Amino acid sequence: MQHPTRTLVSLDTGIDEETVRAALPVSAEIQVVGVVRGVDESWTTLQETPTDLLLIACTGYSERTLFLIASTVRERPGMPVVVLGHESPDGFLRRVFEVGADDVVRLPESPEQVNFTLQKVLARKRAAGSISENGNAPMICVLGPKGGTGKTVTSSNLAVALALAGKSVSAVDLDLQFGDLALAMGVRPEKTMYDLVQSGGSLDAGKLDAYAMPHPSGVRVLVAPTRPDQASSIGPEFLREVYPLLRATSDFVVLDSSPGFTPEVISAIDASTYVCMIGTLDTLSLKNTRLGLETLELMGYDSDRIVLVLNRADSRVGIDDDDVLAVVGKRPDIRIPSDVEVPRAVNEGMPIVIAKPDSAAAGAFRALADDFLRREGRATIPVEGGEPVRGLSGSQRSRDDNGATPEVAPSEPRKRLRLGSRRR
Repeated sequence: MQHPTRTLVSLDTGIDEETVRAALPVSAEIQVVGVVRGVDESWTTLQETPTDLLLIACTGYSERTLFLIASTVRERPGMPVVVLGHESPDGFLRRVFEVGADDVVRLPESPEQVNFTLQKVLARKRAAGSISENGNAPMICVLGPKGGTGKTVTSSNLAVALALAGKSVSAVDLDLQFGDLALAMGVRPEKTMYDLVQSGGSLDAGKLDAYAMPHPSGVRVLVAPTRPDQASSIGPEFLREVYPLLRATSDFVVLDSSPGFTPEVISAIDASTYVCMIGTLDTLSLKNTRLGLETLELMGYDSDRIVLVLNRADSRVGIDDDDVLAVVGKRPDIRIPSDVEVPRAVNEGMPIVIAKPDSAAAGAFRALADDFLRREGRATIPVEGGEPVRGLSGSQRSRDDNGATPEVAPSEPRKRLRLGSRRR
């Protein structure tokens, strides 16, 4: 028999306790284990008292509430957090979701409605937990604090290279206003994430798959909205529902981020297994790369899970790897050479690992994919002669369970492989 949901209620400064108590559900399913006032007291009680659900009641714009939400999400990632907000401005409600709250109830509200919201949040968390148990594919966030470094080219080629290595891959365009991932991959944006949000109803793996556009390599692409004004419909809360579903139905998930640390990008970094940081050989880019790495450090991101990629690395501009080390504080893990075929491939809507598989740039992108495969303990799939799979020349290669390498037409769905354990 399932025990009642042990609920801790945290009261922020200025909130009327009687208003909060009047909204608490009277239900055998919800057991209030404590009503405490103040962030410090709430955090101490949370550490000492077995708790399944945290309710935070506040009024107005409260930095203390945001801090408590963020700390709880970071230290207790499986615990639902619901905010009871009295006279809360819309800007504050957006920040509440950005830092990780699961839902918000505006006070005053009836106990029945509050109970309905809590049960909905708990059901969603249980469903997410079930998904996590069944699939925890590594998620790679391709990041570059400065625009023009080649994030989209890297994301598209990395995703396709992983697919050519026999993996099931999902790619997401997080540049919600000006995303070009579909264009770079030659995918028609018949459906976008905006269409998915507007469709309404609950989100599950089947519905998500219907809105993911297929690429001939087997990569499924979640396309950014086609107009900048549609981007505001897609926030961190929605994306936090999307990621577990993609991880449960893929071997790898690749996120093409927007420049800068937007709320969506911060949420993606926090959920990711790896960050692939992109920089180029110019002082502005290297300075921003250093700032990006320092920001990741401030966020507590494990440096061992950051892969530094130097794009257009053979450009003769008077900067070498020692200079990169001096400015950035880290040597590049992967160096992508300049290649006139790369922009040509982008113009054709065909990643260079397919368009020119024997080029040096394609080899570097395959090396990047191999790096992530090795980190996950998954060797590159060899073909005759011990060489890795290199491209799509009318067909793809994948291994069957007996170690053979049958031909697979690009239009056929790729085989779902057993998923590895998540690092984060």
